[in-house]
Amino acid sequence: MRDTDTDSSTDSAHTDSIERRRRAVEVSGWGERFHFLQPHNASFWVYIVLTAIGVHQTWAYFAPEASFYAGGYAVAAILCLLCGVAWFLWLRHIDRWERQPGSLAVAAIVWGAIPGTFAFAMTANTAMLSIYPKLFGQEWAANWGAGATAPITEEAAKLCGFLLLMSLAPRLIRTANDGLIVGAFIGLGFGVFEDFLYAVNSAATNFGTDPAGNAAHMAITRIGASFVSHPLFSALVCSGAVYLIGTAAQPRRIGLGSMFVAAGVFLHFTWDDAVGLGAGNGFVMFGVMIASVILALTMLTIAFRRAAPREHRFVRDILAPEVDRQFLTDADIDEVLDPDVRKARRKSAPNRAARRADAHLRTAILDLAHDVARDDGADTHAVRHSRSEVRRLRTVADLARTP
Repeated sequence: MRDTDTDSSTDSAHTDSIERRRRAVEVSGWGERFHFLQPHNASFWVYIVLTAIGVHQTWAYFAPEASFYAGGYAVAAILCLLCGVAWFLWLRHIDRWERQPGSLAVAAIVWGAIPGTFAFAMTANTAMLSIYPKLFGQEWAANWGAGATAPITEEAAKLCGFLLLMSLAPRLIRTANDGLIVGAFIGLGFGVFEDFLYAVNSAATNFGTDPAGNAAHMAITRIGASFVSHPLFSALVCSGAVYLIGTAAQPRRIGLGSMFVAAGVFLHFTWDDAVGLGAGNGFVMFGVMIASVILALTMLTIAFRRAAPREHRFVRDILAPEVDRQFLTDADIDEVLDPDVRKARRKSAPNRAARRADAHLRTAILDLAHDVARDDGADTHAVRHSRSEVRRLRTVADLARTP
C-alpha cells in the first residue's frame, strides 16, 4: 500500500511539473518562431510601406554626392559596419533567456536603420532645427536644439518600430527583457546608420581634400562613444513600453514603465546637450558626460535586474520535468540563474579549467531549456542531443574538479 501511495504521489508530481512547463511555454512564448511575411496583418504592410519610404529618402540623400566622395563613403561604411557587427554579436551573447530569432533581430535593425532614421527622425529633426534659430536665436539653437528635438523624435521613431514588431510577434515580445533586447537591436540599426551619416557628411569638410581621412576620423569618434548611445536609450524606452502596455507574461507596471521611458529620453538629452549643460566649460561638459555614462549603465543594470526574475521563473518551470525525473537538480538551475551561487561555485573551483567547464555546463542547461520549449516538451532529436551535452559536460566539470 505504501509503494502504491508513493507511486501515486510521484505520478502526481510529474503531472504537475509537465503542466508547469506547458503553462510557462504558453505564457512566455519561449521557442516561438517568427514569420515576417504576414500579408493578412496590417502592421506588416505598414512596416513595408514605411521601409520603402525610408529607402527612397536614403537614396535621395546619399546619391548626389556618392560619386564625388566614394572613398569616404567606403571607409565610413566599413568602419560603421564593423562596429555594427561587434554590437550585434554582443547583443546576441547577452540575449540569454528567450533568444530572439535572428529574423526578428534583423527586422528590428532594419527599422532602426531605414524607416526610423530617414522616414521619421531626419524629417522631424530637420524641420524642428530650422525653427529654433528663428524662435530662440542661433546661440540657444546651437546649445540646446539637439537635446530639445532628438530625444523626442528619435526615441518616438524607434518606439513606433518596436510597437509594429510587437504586433508582428505578439508571442515573442512579451516581457520587459524582450523589450530590452529588441529595443537594443532597433537602436543598433539607428545608431550605426547615424554614425555612417555623420561620417559621410564629414567627407566634404576642408573642401573635400581628404574625404577618406575625414570620414574615418568622424566614424572612429562616433564609434568611440557608441557604448552609451542609441542601443541603450531605446532598450530602456522599449522595456518601459512593455511595462506600460502589459502582456500575458508581463503585468502592467505604470510607474516602472514610465521611469524607464523617461530615463531613456533623459539620457539621450544629456548626451546630445552636454555642451549646453556644461555652459561652454569643457571640464564641466566632460563631467556631465561621465555622469551621464554612470547613470545610463546604472539604469540599464536596474532594468535587466528587474526583468530577470520573470525569466528565471520561466526557466524553472520549463525545466521542472527535468528536475522531476532527476536529470537535473534544483542546484543545477540555481547555478544558471543565481549570480551569488555562480560566484560561490567559481570561488570553489580549483583551476581555470574547472571554471570554464562549469560555464559550459550552465550554457548547456540553458540550451536544453530552449530546445524543450521550442519542441513543446517532446522527446525530439534536438532535446535528446541537449540532454546528452548536459551529461557530457557534467562529466567534464566533475573531472576538472577531481584532484
